[in-house]
Amino acid sequence: MTRWSWPVVAIAAALASPTRAQPAPRTLQQAQAEADATVAAARDREAVAGRWLTHDPVATGRYQQPTPGSAQDDRAWSLGLEWTIEVSGAWRARGQAARAAVTAADDERVSVLLALDGEVARTVAELADAQRRVTRATRLIALRELAAHVAERTRSTGAGTQLDVDAATLDLRSAQIDSADARADLESSRVRLARLLGRRDAGGLEVADDVDRSPAPSSTMVDDLVDRDPRVLAAAAQLDAARLAVEAERRAAIPGVTFGVELERARHDIPVGTFAGAPALGGAWSEWELGVQLSVPLPFVDRNRNARAAASADVRSMQAHLAAVRMDVRAEIAVAQARLSAAISAMDAAADIPPILDREVQLLDKALRAGGIEFSSWAQQAHRLVEVGRSYDAAVLALRRARAAWARLGAPR
Repeated sequence: MTRWSWPVVAIAAALASPTRAQPAPRTLQQAQAEADATVAAARDREAVAGRWLTHDPVATGRYQQPTPGSAQDDRAWSLGLEWTIEVSGAWRARGQAARAAVTAADDERVSVLLALDGEVARTVAELADAQRRVTRATRLIALRELAAHVAERTRSTGAGTQLDVDAATLDLRSAQIDSADARADLESSRVRLARLLGRRDAGGLEVADDVDRSPAPSSTMVDDLVDRDPRVLAAAAQLDAARLAVEAERRAAIPGVTFGVELERARHDIPVGTFAGAPALGGAWSEWELGVQLSVPLPFVDRNRNARAAASADVRSMQAHLAAVRMDVRAEIAVAQARLSAAISAMDAAADIPPILDREVQLLDKALRAGGIEFSSWAQQAHRLVEVGRSYDAAVLALRRARAAWARLGAPR
């Protein structure tokens, strides 16, 4: 039973491109196939767990040669069939436990795919951040190159100094280093995303550079999100399966009943002297006989004690596991909600930064070309633009990561 829509929304952000390299060792498709195989195995176990015939029939046979001097018809032989049948009703509880195990496997599948969904969303966020940094670095390099050219021209006319030229050159080199780092991060993010998407070639992989500014979720949803989390649902289903296993083992203390039937060609003799009135009278003959046997074990000693104790221990273990999972999920939701709220607040505060940065870059470019600003003042303004741009990019990345974490926890089931 699937509780969410697949494939993940984050995949839609990635663009397609040709493939050439070797496939990644693990992809979303492979993870889905593994999870589906786990669920299929649980369903196969369910198909056999509820059967009430659990023992194979046993065929028996016997043959006896005739005694020396007897006729060939005096041979004795028999054919029989024995079958042990469960009468405890344990198969019903076993079948219910297997169905609960299927539910747990399905919930674990959803949990695994949601975790990979979050991994894709985080990688998409990092790729979008790298794209943004590369674009910003390219603009800054162009501006730094212009500044270095103006500083050199000003020095050649005697109006500037070598210090201005060196400062402009160092700023240019710093911008080029930042650009190289940003491009390395861009390629790394492309490779990681391609690996998750199962693509052989990460070249040209890009994502949309948009920012989700929707409000933070309400804190009143936490209890509902904890109850709907697939990890909690899987742990609860495992606890149900363990409790049903206890009931199955309790019923299994009643042993099975063995029914048997035997068809026999039996030899009968009446020895001489049996009849007082005719002491010399005797007889011998063979005839067919049908026998029925019923064997019922008496559960006085075993009573399936070991299996019952182990099943009870499993219940206690699953109860502790469910409590721990609920606490972990609740804490994870609280942390994700706090980070998302903080990231949204930061983006609200920084909403006017992009247009200001664009305007300042254009003004600095015009002022530098027109010679209407001192180089030291220009350099100070340029450094401020770089620092503010980095802070804004960090805020955008933090918001995208927070959205990715929340999407993993708050995705509709």
